[in-house]
Amino acid sequence: VYCLLLLATPVSSETMGWAATYGGAKNDRAYSIHEASDGGYIVAGATDSFGAGDRDAWVLKLKPAGTIDWQKAYGGEKDEVVYSIQQTVDGGCVLAGWTESFGAGDSDAWVLKLRADGSVEWQKTYGGAEEDSAGCIQQTSDGGFILVGSTNSFKPQSVASASNLNVYLVKTDAKGDLEWTRV
Repeated sequence: VYCLLLLATPVSSETMGWAATYGGAKNDRAYSIHEASDGGYIVAGATDSFGAGDRDAWVLKLKPAGTIDWQKAYGGEKDEVVYSIQQTVDGGCVLAGWTESFGAGDSDAWVLKLRADGSVEWQKTYGGAEEDSAGCIQQTSDGGFILVGSTNSFKPQSVASASNLNVYLVKTDAKGDLEWTRV
């Protein structure tokens, strides 16, 4: 399965968009795209075609015309997926999703901070003994990050019998160190 991205900029009748497919021989998925400051795009998802484990996080940096500038897989022996990507003020990017290879539980919310060339600056996991995941991340005005996802590890204090899955909100500093969480 290939990832297909269709982008069109209707500036004038003379301007044409582009379409491209990316991927390998196995299942590859794109979940998030963000326009980069250079006019290209950063794409995040998951790949079975590349990487170290069963399914790994996958990031593509595309040039404005849709050609690949670089692509990398991130992860360990088990499954990883990233659902959200955002360019950071330093020209790198931050990713959020989940990992089964690292962390404390069945799966944990997982954040990677990448440099502009795709190398890992830092990575952190957040969660407990059960399944936890991050679905969206944003850089905050103080240079830190806020992410939202779901948790099965933690229950809201205000609800006596909370459901299995609850909203998980995490605030970090610029290095990914935990500042606070809310369920």
